[in-house]
Order: sequence, then C-alpha cells, then structure tokens
Amino acid sequence: MKLFNCAIELIKKSKCDPDSRENPNRREELLHKFFGISPDNELFIVQIKENKRNNQKWLISIFPKEKWE
Repeated sequence: MKLFNCAIELIKKSKCDPDSRENPNRREELLHKFFGISPDNELFIVQIKENKRNNQKWLISIFPKEKWE
C-alpha cells in the first residue's frame, strides 16, 4: 500500500506512454506497464489490464521493480 498513492499519481501525470502489449493468454486484452520512482527513490511498476472491445481498464498490480527481475 505504500506505493499506491505514487502509482495513482504516475498513471494520472505520466508524460511517457506505458509499455503496452497484447496479453498472450487473452488476445482481447492489452497489458500496460508504467515504470516510476517513488519519493524514496524506489523503482516500481504499475500494471493495468484493458479490454480492447469496450476500453474498460483494471488496475492489476503495483510492485517494486526488484520483484520483476
């Protein structure tokens, strides 16, 4: 939860496009990844899933970058 507020701000104010790819398991979905840095200089990733048919989006996860590697 400590990165939640950072994640919301990143999604709202990011000037960079996320890394977006088609979900390999569900072709009707896109997966978006935003990369950010917290005020404590912690790298983190925000993942969002989007339905291509109706453009509905869901926040999937927020986690520190070292867990991604």
